[in-house]
Amino acid sequence: MNIGPILLVSSALLLPAAGWATTLRLSPDIDLLVLDGKKVSSFLLKGADSIELDNGPHQLVFRVEKNVRANLREQRLYISPPLVVSFNTREIGQVNFNLPRLENEKESEAFDSAPHLQLLDGSSAVIPINLDVLALKPTSQGIDYENDTQRYNKAGKIASVPQFATMMADDSALLSSSSELDPPVRPSETLTGQRLKYWFTQADKTTRENFLQWVKEHPSQ
Repeated sequence: MNIGPILLVSSALLLPAAGWATTLRLSPDIDLLVLDGKKVSSFLLKGADSIELDNGPHQLVFRVEKNVRANLREQRLYISPPLVVSFNTREIGQVNFNLPRLENEKESEAFDSAPHLQLLDGSSAVIPINLDVLALKPTSQGIDYENDTQRYNKAGKIASVPQFATMMADDSALLSSSSELDPPVRPSETLTGQRLKYWFTQADKTTRENFLQWVKEHPSQ
């Protein structure tokens, strides 16, 4: 059975070579923004039906985006506030979104007032989750979901996963050190580029070759 493309992702952007893996089934009504403290690229997700996660704790930041009836003749695009959900994939092979009914203005307004949803495993059993709304702090450059998620995790909220905030802080400090990168980082190079180079150097030969092949097949537009 064809289940469509699968995108391989982990918190380090490289799935471990061995170990339990969990398939996160993507939903057309879910706009995934941040995964485990890292901003998700819409380019990477384009056309993917699933994401392969490693085993353990995870955190998603996303919005529900769905057409709802405004009246008998018209529809409008409903976009929820950004939501944070944390859960653990220990011994779970598949994770599916199960959204409540959202077909009209009344139902979307009720969801805004009290967001709720379920994550189900491959047997449709409910996976324990913590769910919250992500408070945003817009800047002159716009909204930075990754920074807002880091701030949320450091605040110890209901769906916080402190290790992802710590990971980001340690990652940034690590990669700002000139001793971690060779050649030295040029001032114009972004932190994203630094992270990508660092994790590439940490990958094994096979993973590097697979990644380079992926880059070759998906040139920048």
